[in-house]
Amino acid sequence: MKVVSLLFLTLTWALPASAEPAGVSTSQAMPAAMVAALTKEHQMPAERFRSITDGVVSWSGGTMAAVVIEDPNGICAIYRYQEGQLDLPFDGVPCKFLGPPSLMSDRKTDMPDVVFAVELFVPNRGGMANHKVAFYYDAEKNAYCESQSLASWYLSGNRALAPDLQDGRCVAGSE
Repeated sequence: MKVVSLLFLTLTWALPASAEPAGVSTSQAMPAAMVAALTKEHQMPAERFRSITDGVVSWSGGTMAAVVIEDPNGICAIYRYQEGQLDLPFDGVPCKFLGPPSLMSDRKTDMPDVVFAVELFVPNRGGMANHKVAFYYDAEKNAYCESQSLASWYLSGNRALAPDLQDGRCVAGSE
């Protein structure tokens, strides 16, 4: 009995207290101000969209949310909300999220990258394909910026070359 208890304590201590990096958290609920901005911007009732499970990422400067819009075509979108500004860096039809966003520390930066995996219709392929939407943290702007180069880097798995973040797009008002 003592051996089992000792083993349990050792395993418990080895696990981090929080799986989320300091300054970044995930949840299921969008802040009320973000929901209000979405309903106003798109003139649709809040019942027509929902964030996916653990699909809301918050940091000291704002919030990003993976949102499914109730539509037979399968619309998915990623919204950013910062300093009262709503931004839509990604949307797709047909599209579906392949789970909650991942907080990735592969580049060993102070704040993790946020990577969303989606299955997206690609017209030139005539079908669905796995796709990534990636965001890096820009400390000067206190904002998460979307980068297709970073998404390709995570999708390809080639870590030999660093991604070129010059294509980064940040939330309106932070640039």
